[in-house]
Amino acid sequence: MEKVYVTILGDSYSTFAGCLPEGNYVYYPREGIEDVKSAEDTWWRQLIKRRNLELLVNDSSSGTTVSTRVRDHHKIEDAFVNRMKHSLSSAGVHGKLPDLVLIFGATNDSWIDNEVGTVQYGNWSEEDLKRVLPACCYLLDYVKSNNPDAKIAYIINCDLKEEIQQGIADACAHYDVLSIQLHDISKVMGHPDALGMQQICEQVNAALDAAL
Repeated sequence: MEKVYVTILGDSYSTFAGCLPEGNYVYYPREGIEDVKSAEDTWWRQLIKRRNLELLVNDSSSGTTVSTRVRDHHKIEDAFVNRMKHSLSSAGVHGKLPDLVLIFGATNDSWIDNEVGTVQYGNWSEEDLKRVLPACCYLLDYVKSNNPDAKIAYIINCDLKEEIQQGIADACAHYDVLSIQLHDISKVMGHPDALGMQQICEQVNAALDAAL
């Protein structure tokens, strides 16, 4: 069977020490969430195993925003809209382009109360990219343009501002990207525990099954 390559672009929910590009911020393993002990406990590793995927790169970094209004300890280069240019450009990773792209972001934008803005499908300025929904559109436009043969899915966290959830879903519909709205995820300190990781895997896997 031909390998299916996956690239992940995410935040803390998708991190694990030793699995990320050098310089990315790590959240897991984390004191207080004792049952996420290894990378095998993460949602993405479970999904890779279940679907027999091959990981190109997990370009996830804890605390990062999609938009360029970043947390105080982050650089603007850490934002999804900048980080994507390393892992999801037309050059691929080691010359290989992904067959599947999983994007899981905007949780930090919601948490730090970034300006939401409105969906915007072109002519983005630096000021526009400080707002959540224009930045999400810019991200989807870039990933789609540079990975034209990939199936792209955007995982939307539960417990975000409703206007962010709906806006991302609208942007995904515009770009013909699969949106996966999570629900009822078990969390500790706002982050998935082992059960939550299993639930994310199951919900993403079911959505991919229905769409592919």
